[in-house]
Amino acid sequence: MAASGPEDVIVTLPAYNEEEALPALLRRIAAAPGGPYRTFVVDDGSQDATAARAEALRELLPELRVLRHERNRGLGAALVTGWTAALEALGDDGTVVTMDADNTHDPALIADLVRALREGADVAIASRFAPGGGEVGLSPLRRLLSRGACRFLAAARPAPGVRDYTCGYRAYRAGVLRRAFATYGPTGLVTAPGFACSAEVLVKLAELGARFREVPLVLRYDLRAGKSKMRILRTISGYLYILRVTHRAAPHP
Repeated sequence: MAASGPEDVIVTLPAYNEEEALPALLRRIAAAPGGPYRTFVVDDGSQDATAARAEALRELLPELRVLRHERNRGLGAALVTGWTAALEALGDDGTVVTMDADNTHDPALIADLVRALREGADVAIASRFAPGGGEVGLSPLRRLLSRGACRFLAAARPAPGVRDYTCGYRAYRAGVLRRAFATYGPTGLVTAPGFACSAEVLVKLAELGARFREVPLVLRYDLRAGKSKMRILRTISGYLYILRVTHRAAPHP
């Protein structure tokens, strides 16, 4: 595979009421090794100044785009909006990176994720559970939920090479995302409620035969500004929903 530059990488950031954390994250993306990267912020109907704070940093990220939902439609819809815009701008060998907008993910890992795709992976996952990964500042309940969900999904819907099903920090080969949209339809790839949709995407890409690789991530939840938007019961119900909507009937390459 030919080497690509930062112009072949688009970072997508689904954001809801992240006016406090988003500016710090965008500054870190602007300074990340291998950049500067094109960055698309999806403002999912925020009620604060998320969009304005992003727009104010165009001097640091000249190729920044802010895509706006008029109302809050949820993480899944924000992911689809960002991916759709990125795929319109990239060829099949381009890279779509997705990060949380709350500044808990280290943009310095973007270069490692992109390298994993160049070395043959279709999806590279920033993993808390890969050797060298970890979590800082996460509550015991959140730790239990994330580990339990990953073990549950690994047993029920295994994706080869994946330990961390729930972390949303990933790099996707654009061609793989494009094929997934073609297979499941524009509204069928991401359907699980809340944060569970991140796991749903991995399970469905595994059904298409995607190749996965993990890069160790230390999740810095202590850097998060404001309260978590995760709803525990809704997230658990979302993981159970994944078992109902996924299957092994998708065509393998």
